[in-house]
Parts: sequence; structure tokens; C-alpha cells
Amino acid sequence: MSRPRLNDSEQMTIEEFLAFTQERPDGERWELIEGIAILNASPTDYHQTITGNIHGLLWLHQRQRHVTWIPLLGVGTRVPVSPGSLPQPDLMVKGSPLTGAPISDEALVLFEILSKSNTKSDQAWRKRVYASIPNCQHYVTVAQSMPLVTRFDRASDWVESESTRITETLELPALGVSLPLSEIYRGTPVATPPGA
Repeated sequence: MSRPRLNDSEQMTIEEFLAFTQERPDGERWELIEGIAILNASPTDYHQTITGNIHGLLWLHQRQRHVTWIPLLGVGTRVPVSPGSLPQPDLMVKGSPLTGAPISDEALVLFEILSKSNTKSDQAWRKRVYASIPNCQHYVTVAQSMPLVTRFDRASDWVESESTRITETLELPALGVSLPLSEIYRGTPVATPPGA
């Protein structure tokens, strides 16, 4: 990542970060990245629509199939390889019961809806740190402006697999779920291009 690296003594701890964010106004989305508190830009309506679509599809599956995993929005996630970080994926699927805590120590699947702030180095960093979560099976990125969903899997040593057509389906074997790209992008120009 292109952010400056602080000495260990200068880095904010997760506990200090949580105390700091408690004092911030509601609606701000902060992450702790290598000991630095980062305020994320406001998401676009496309970003929020895609996130909501994925969350809704997973909730529907969870309720119909009575599975134990739970899809969640905006929960900070500990990453063992970077103890001074608490990234906040756009959406995660938690395998264990809810605890009422503002952070999680596990995640079966993590989703990032890519924004301008998700540079190549940021994406590489997230792939590396998310892979360190012991029970994480899939890390998925979703582009906003075109049909492009990339899945990284623990089973393939985090090699990427891309879906680039709106008629394709995102398979998540760890959850037993298939998500059509047409549903992931529903309500955005990617699913229904202008003039279609």
C-alpha cells in the first residue's frame, strides 16, 4: 500500500482504534491499516446497491436453507498476519454465532465492492491479509462499472477465478451458494445497460 509505514511505537492498536471510532460521528467508515486509522470515502449508490444485492441473496439462502452462517455488513475483521490492522470488508459471512462485538475473529467469505480507493496495491494487501484468517475460504471482489467478479479460494492457494459475463454465476462452494451476476448487479447499469 502507498501509505507511510509507522514505527511500531507510533502505530495505533486495535483497542485504541476502537476507542477512537466510538467518539466519531455515526456514518463514518474507518479502518485500521497497519496501525493507521483511515477514513473511507462515501460509497456510490452503485456500490451500495451491489452490496445490498449480495447481502439480500445470502440472507434469502440462509433463511430458506436454515444454515448456520450469517451474512453481515461492515464488521471489522482481525487479520492474524497484520495484528495492527482491522480492515472492514464491505460484506462478510460469519461462520460462528453472533457475539455483539464490533469486530470478528473469523469469516468464511469476504467481499469487497471495488472503488477508486481500491488500488492494485490495496487489493493485493487485502488478499494477503484476508488469506491469513484461518477459516476464510473465499475472498471475492466485485467491480462496479462492468461485469467482473473475481473469486480467490483457499482450496486453490488463492489463485483467482474471474466471471466476466452477466450470464455467469459466482459459485461459493464453502457456502453451497450460487449467485447469478445478473442478480449481483441488479438495479445498476451493468445489469441493464442504458437503452437496453
